[in-house]
Amino acid sequence: MKKIILFASLLFVGFITNAQNINYEVSFEDALLKAKEQGKPLAVLLMMRMPSNANLKIDGLNTKSITDQFNQLFINFKASREDTARAAAIIKKYKINRFPSFVFIDAKGGFMFTDIAKMARADNLQEIINKAINFSTQKSMVDYDSMYNAGVRSASFLKEYIIKRQGAGLSNNANLIEDYVNNLAIAELARYEEVLFILKSGPYIDSNAYKLALINRNIYDSIYKTEPLQTRVAMNNAIINNSIQSAIANKNLRRAQASANFARSTWTKNYVEADKSWNSRMLQYYHGVSDTSQYITHAMRFYDRHYMNISIDSLQKRDSLKLNKAKANGTVTEFYDSTTQKLKRRTTFAYPKNNADALVLNNVAWKFYEMASKEEQLTKAMLWSRRAIELEPTSGYYDTYAHILYRLRLYSEAEANQKKAIELAKEEKTDVAPFQRKLKKMISKTL
Repeated sequence: MKKIILFASLLFVGFITNAQNINYEVSFEDALLKAKEQGKPLAVLLMMRMPSNANLKIDGLNTKSITDQFNQLFINFKASREDTARAAAIIKKYKINRFPSFVFIDAKGGFMFTDIAKMARADNLQEIINKAINFSTQKSMVDYDSMYNAGVRSASFLKEYIIKRQGAGLSNNANLIEDYVNNLAIAELARYEEVLFILKSGPYIDSNAYKLALINRNIYDSIYKTEPLQTRVAMNNAIINNSIQSAIANKNLRRAQASANFARSTWTKNYVEADKSWNSRMLQYYHGVSDTSQYITHAMRFYDRHYMNISIDSLQKRDSLKLNKAKANGTVTEFYDSTTQKLKRRTTFAYPKNNADALVLNNVAWKFYEMASKEEQLTKAMLWSRRAIELEPTSGYYDTYAHILYRLRLYSEAEANQKKAIELAKEEKTDVAPFQRKLKKMISKTL
């Protein structure tokens, strides 16, 4: 099947199906217009189809005080990820990869922020509502964008603009920080907070901004020794992601390699993870620039080395260790429980509910199904797909396996495994129709 994307938090609260008390607009365009006319922020709820046996908790969203606030303070719109006509453009524009999610937009049409839609508890939703109302009283992102496009480049404006974007969860500020450092005197780079600001802005790894952040190595090293782990990880991810995306957009191999080298350097004591990090970034680059030959060549070596040369038990143990690490690095917040009238702590962290290695193997197998042309390459994809099933037998993984078998002209085996996908889909209580349609095409040799 198509590349599977899992959006996960162990506190994931499920898909809303019947919160009828909130008044939703018919279309996103109507909602934007109404928000502008009434001077209210727009709350967009993006959902995804869930299995019928999922534990759906929407008690918080159904709380009268919450629904009243959404109706009184916001214009509202909702759409399902599967409804591409209504949701696809929103998901693409605001880069939504977690579902269900909220997107908040101010009355001018300026992006405010996105957040996971944790709908089980009213206090979670109240926090989001408060944040959105606070953001709606601030200067609109539209105004910042207009000033920048008009040529405003003062250091004070650029810092304010970057901080605004960071507050909205936008980490791609590499071009802005490049403009910002042009306003700085060398003496200012001796300030810890100034260097920290540059690094948090995610400069391109080969940019002038990053090079200037390295001028005072003592400060640079101190930042990576003293800042909290989450801050350091966020800085590194911003630098890596901004650099690799720019490399893809400009087909800049040197920048891609510099980004991969930096990603590798963040794993100072783990050679295996360092190697995985380097290769993952280069594979991302080759796939992004549609260099099929390089992608396939590197992928065949990479996935065999890191996913096929170790036992199933070792892979499962590795997945368990990653889960424990995600828990340990979770965000701890305090909240008042009105039921018990006590102050409690809550740990929030994100981690795929499904086996992460199985997901990786399934997705690369599907990429090979779409890209590969040689039998040797498809056979490799078949082995990866089979390993994914061994790690976690799901309908989607069997569907991928069946497709690859079909490409290899192993028609009876393909049909048998597609039937298994249908069987599992029924057990999972997911939509079996797409699997059944593919089976018919396999039988008629028209897939």
